[in-house]
Amino acid sequence: MSNNIPPISFCFGAYNEEEIILDTVKNLNEGLDKLVGKGNYEILIVENGSTDNTKKILKSIQNKSLKVIYLSKKGHGLAIKTAIQKAKYDHIVITGADLPFGLDDLRKVLKIWNNYDLIFGSKLHPDSTYYTSAKRAIVSRIYNLLLKLFFNLKVQDPQGSIFIQRKKVLPLLKYCDSPNAFFTTQLAIYSQMYNLSLKEIPVKSSKMSKVRPSKYKIFSDGYKMFRAVVDEYQKVRRMQSAL
Repeated sequence: MSNNIPPISFCFGAYNEEEIILDTVKNLNEGLDKLVGKGNYEILIVENGSTDNTKKILKSIQNKSLKVIYLSKKGHGLAIKTAIQKAKYDHIVITGADLPFGLDDLRKVLKIWNNYDLIFGSKLHPDSTYYTSAKRAIVSRIYNLLLKLFFNLKVQDPQGSIFIQRKKVLPLLKYCDSPNAFFTTQLAIYSQMYNLSLKEIPVKSSKMSKVRPSKYKIFSDGYKMFRAVVDEYQKVRRMQSAL
């Protein structure tokens, strides 16, 4: 184990995850003990308004590395923003409750983390191996094209895993106000706008993510994301006009 590995806050939101949450925490403990060392990390879960037994299960877990924040409202962006604000350590991992890429992306990032302010685990990276439906893949490509058109965004996929140096990102959170999945796109937009150093790396799907159905609704959620892009563009234009 390298002594150069920084302490890490490994964070994700949990909404109605009763079927996987115990296995996720167990797998994380085992994997992070080996990868970054015992006592060198926290697992920070933001439980936000689950209607199943997720909250009850989390309260039953006895784990010194685990910290849980309970919110009454649901929203992926709200959970992530809260995690960034409340994380114990400066090096923060943001991912999904199902660990879509296992710890393979973290293993890559540990070698380069201190060279960048934000690193995105990108499903659209040419070297990525990611399992998804054809329809979802098409939507992701269209979304990427919209981000390039409206913002000239260099990050291809702002909705995978994210590795953050917290002190660099905190000043930007005042601009990232989406309570939903669009939050990570805002994070990418304003990080680029304020000249933070960004990097994308390839990812590889974990076994769990191959069989786990997505909660994303192609048409309704897709329209919401499109509206969010347009609204954010107008917001950025107002900010630039005021400078």
